[in-house]
Formats: sequence, C-alpha cells, structure tokens
Amino acid sequence: MRKSFTLIAAAVMVATSAAAEERSGFYVGGDAGQSNWNVTQSDANDFAAFIGDELSNGFNTVTFAKGKLSDTDFTYSLFVGYQFAPWLAVEAAYMDLGQQDIRAEGTYTYVYVNPPGPNTPTGGSFSSDLSFESSGWALSLLPMLPLGDSWNLYGRIGYYMGDNKASIDFSGQDTNISGGNIGTPYRFKDQESDSSGVLLWGAGVSYTWDQRVSVRLEYDNVADVAELGNDKTDVERFTLGLVYRFGDVEEAAPVAAAAPVAAVAAAPTKCADADNDGVCDTSDRCPNTPAGDRVGPYGCSCDVTIRTHFAFDSAELTAEDKAELDRVAARLIELEFVGGTATGHTDNVGEEAYNQKLSERRAQAVVDYLHAKGVSPGRITAIGMGESKPLADNATEEGRAQNRRVTIRRTDCGPAD
Repeated sequence: MRKSFTLIAAAVMVATSAAAEERSGFYVGGDAGQSNWNVTQSDANDFAAFIGDELSNGFNTVTFAKGKLSDTDFTYSLFVGYQFAPWLAVEAAYMDLGQQDIRAEGTYTYVYVNPPGPNTPTGGSFSSDLSFESSGWALSLLPMLPLGDSWNLYGRIGYYMGDNKASIDFSGQDTNISGGNIGTPYRFKDQESDSSGVLLWGAGVSYTWDQRVSVRLEYDNVADVAELGNDKTDVERFTLGLVYRFGDVEEAAPVAAAAPVAAVAAAPTKCADADNDGVCDTSDRCPNTPAGDRVGPYGCSCDVTIRTHFAFDSAELTAEDKAELDRVAARLIELEFVGGTATGHTDNVGEEAYNQKLSERRAQAVVDYLHAKGVSPGRITAIGMGESKPLADNATEEGRAQNRRVTIRRTDCGPAD
C-alpha cells in the first residue's frame, strides 16, 4: 500500500486575562475544550477512493467504497506565564490538540476468466482507518486590552513545536460465492511521526473577580496541522480556561470622580472618619487604629511589630507563641492585602555560623505555622539575622532570653518616613 499520508502539526498557547489594576508577575493555569480538525466529507470520500484504487489492481474490482470522518476531539493545555504590564504577557504551555479520524469501508469482487469453485474466494470486504494526532510545547506573546477593572480582551501570536503522528490500519476478509468467509483475515498497520513547528494565532475574553483568579473563553487557530494528499488541515480550539496569579495583590483605593466646574466652587464634603486616621469609615478595614499610627489604604496600622521567644538552642514554638500566632493568622486571613517578614534572631552563645542557621529555622518555624493556619504562601517571608541584631544585653540571662526571638513586621506599606 502506498504511504502517502504525512503529518505536520501545530497547536496554540492561549492568552491570559489581566484586569487593569493587576500587577506584573507570574501566573499558572489550564484550559480544556473542543478541537475541530477541518477535514471535510470530501476528504473522507477521497480517502475511500484512494483505498479503492489500491485494491483495484487488475485482479479484483471494488464494488462499494464509502468514507466516514470524525473531526472533533477533546483538547487541553497547561501553561505558565509572566505579566509584564496590563497590556502585555508571555506564556509557555504544553498542549494536546486531540485526534481526528477518517474511515473507508467497502467491498470488492475478484475478476475470473472461468467461474470460480465454491471454495474459491470471489471477493470480500475491507475497512481502513487513518488518524492524525498532535501534542507539544508552545510559546506565545499576548497583547491585551483591559476593559475596566475586570474584563479584558486579548490576542495571541506564537510558535508551536508538536510531536505529530499519522497512523493507518487496514483490514480485510475474503468471502466465497455464498458469502462465507474464506481464509485468515488480513491486516496492515503503519505509523509515521515527526516534530515540526508552525505559527499559531487566536483571541479571547477574560473576567477577573478577585485579582488572583480569572476565567477566560478562547478561540485559537493552528494552520496546516495535517496533510492529506494535496490538502492541508487547520485545527480550531474552543476552550474555557482558569488562571491563578502569585504574589500579593491589593485593590487600588477608589478614586473620586472630578466635580463639575461651577461658577462658585462648592465646599469639599468631608467623609466620616471615626478614628481620624485619614481613611473614610466606609473603606476602613481597621476602624479602631490608635491615634498617630501610620496606616495603609484600608486604615490598618503599618508599623506593627509582633515577637515570639524561644528556649536556648531551640526553634520550637511555645504554647504562648502559638496562641499569639493563632490571633495573627486569623487577622492576616481577614486582611488579605497585608504582607510582611518574619525575622529570626539568637543570643551570642555559640558559633556565629550556627546561630545564623538557628535564626533561619526559628523564622521558618513561624512562617510554617502561619501557613498551616491558612495564611497563603509568600505573604510572610522568613529571614535569619543570627546574633547580629541584639535587642537586649547578651551579658545577662534575661537579655539573652529577649534576644532569642522572631519579629513579625508588616512591609507592604513601604518604609516609614
């Protein structure tokens, strides 16, 4: 049988959404949906005709041949991306385009000069399946157009390097003059594969509801994926995706609309601010801030310090420390925009290098405990300072006990004036 079936495959890496206020940084996600291989019934009929030509070799005649096709399948991708700006991102992805199948089936009759005997093959039936599939890696550039705070239009253009396979499976069975099977069924199978790269493009729309998670609906087109005879086949993808962003995110403070110009300027209206911290009560997430505290956009104190203390040469949290950290964790979960550091310290007993490692273990113990209580990874960063930053005099046991500590500070407000 003639090996005239070749496969050149391509797939698309799809874009993510970015609301106008989202910050730059890494994100991950995935999508799934339907792939449409643009193979037509005419292509299936041509394949059936080709199989018929191969069987009609002068010794038999094809009496019936019909082509069938299945040109839709499941497709998915898993991706990681980086958002450079609200209008531009880049993504790398692993993609699976799925598979398309063409089937030819029919009957044939042998040509004899004299009438055949009862146990002589007079013809038979056949079926032949041709399939194409592709999966691989893609890299895409994503230009974006934010529409307000949540909606986003995006396009994509990129390059896909696919692992492409084309396979054929032919089987047949001879029959006698009465229609009974004669002999052993015969079968032929073959497969070709290659790796090739093509251009991809697409467009979509996304919606972001909490700055970390967004959902997107996408259309992609991959040109010239499979070659059947002289025709090349595109693959279209219709997918629904989900994106998760890393890092701390905080909504921008609301901006008041400019008042219309009037002949006489109206006196400014002062909002209610019960704790006099400069943040309106309607936006204040910490309504009882002590007077004089430096606060963030939501009225929460910026210069907050919490300390835990440790036994000599130990990184184990005490029951008192855990009780305090339980309160800290509950507050951090409530104030999801707050981030900071946990800085570990030691006294000066022992080698400096050992104390540095001990301070890092103490800081990490605090971070791990907060994480176990529901605080998202990355919000509190563990830092070790060793014995370099004593809080009290290391010459006394009381002073050394104060120096064996971890200090938690909020850092997302920026440095104090």
